[in-house]
Amino acid sequence: MKKSFLANAAYFLAVLVFLIFTLGPILWALNIALTPEGEITKASSQIIASHINFDNFKQLMDPTTSAYRLIIPAIINSVKMSAISVLLTVPISLMTAYAFYRYNFKGKKPVFLLITLTMVIPVFTTIIPIYAIFAQNDLLDHLFWIAIIYVSAFIPLNTWLIYNHFKDLPYEVVEAAMMDGAGEWRVFFETILPLSWPILITSLLVVFLTAWSQFQIPMILTTSQANKVITLVIQDFKGRYTASYGLIAASGLLAILPPAVLATTFRKFLISGLTGGATKG
Repeated sequence: MKKSFLANAAYFLAVLVFLIFTLGPILWALNIALTPEGEITKASSQIIASHINFDNFKQLMDPTTSAYRLIIPAIINSVKMSAISVLLTVPISLMTAYAFYRYNFKGKKPVFLLITLTMVIPVFTTIIPIYAIFAQNDLLDHLFWIAIIYVSAFIPLNTWLIYNHFKDLPYEVVEAAMMDGAGEWRVFFETILPLSWPILITSLLVVFLTAWSQFQIPMILTTSQANKVITLVIQDFKGRYTASYGLIAASGLLAILPPAVLATTFRKFLISGLTGGATKG
């Protein structure tokens, strides 16, 4: 009985610590966003705002304000970058994984090992040669080409995830389709693809969420205000001598809203896809 109580207490404490470190910053940001700007920096023992104020959110949503003109184009740019990343990464990863799943060719294992090894190399470690290439070829400040950097970084992980899913499929369904006279494309589109929607949704979410949260790469490769993404624009509310803490908090909450909604809505696919890919193969 005592062991059971201690186990439950330890579990409760672990959950509490987890919630403090995950929900705590979000709730604190919400508190700051709803606090009048004058109260945020005022010396006071009061932690929670004396009254709720939506002025910061109104500024972000009012087309006549400079905050709106900063944040909305940045959100659109983030959507563009994430969409380009998804539209290129998922099909390329899908076809690459299918090739490794279906065919035996010379050097198959070393090539696949090389692809998976690139997952442990952060893209930021290669940012100096990347910047040099972009500068020499006039590619700086182009959203499409910056997204290509994302794609090159995302393909190895997504290829690995999809390949591990393919390996778990019963190969008998492929053999049955081929015995029925199906060609390679029919096998892929009519047999493999319908069985792979969960992992494809997982791949799509992983790419979108990772691309949306990028900061260092766009900070280095973006040179104009017009092409800044949401993660960069948030810091623009902080000047050299002053900072609009309420706007920073409100824009930060606005930035995490789309990925939070997607991750919550499709959490089943994220959990099953990532844990499946991590334990198979």
